[in-house]
Amino acid sequence: MATTEIIEEKESQLKKAVSDTINHIAENPEAGEATFSVRSTLEQGFRAAVQARDLQFVVDEPENLGGDNEAPNPVEYVLGALAACQEIVIKTHANQLGIDLESVEVSVEGDIDLKGFFALSGARPGFKNVSYQTEIKTDEKDSEKLQRLKELSFENCPVLDIIQHSTPVEGAVNFTN
Repeated sequence: MATTEIIEEKESQLKKAVSDTINHIAENPEAGEATFSVRSTLEQGFRAAVQARDLQFVVDEPENLGGDNEAPNPVEYVLGALAACQEIVIKTHANQLGIDLESVEVSVEGDIDLKGFFALSGARPGFKNVSYQTEIKTDEKDSEKLQRLKELSFENCPVLDIIQHSTPVEGAVNFTN
């Protein structure tokens, strides 16, 4: 099978999977509830191994923050999650709107006051602000479809929602011997 045929088949499978999922949730609203989970273990220094489903990824800090610079740090993963989520949301809704995409690229930046992390001030340890820029390459000419896609990218991105709005979080710290 030629590369073009493989890509077209994968695109067709993607569209069908998304449409089937949307239809299933529309007919069975309770199926729209999902729980995602990860487990992380600090291995050595600041290197952590994170398990998500049957996948594993590494988290580390840059050398100037005491790490070995072997992987992105947690806040870089948050920024990467926002970028990837925007791309996925755009692709999903472009498919539903009948918009062919040539490419989608998202750049994200977040500013943090490290004095908050190091307990040197009352500054928040999290992002002071986050900004992103999305570049979409498409031959689509219908301005209404493109405007709707833009709106959906703002309204339906789970990671953007998490960053923009307060989410209730419960936590516990337990000590064992």
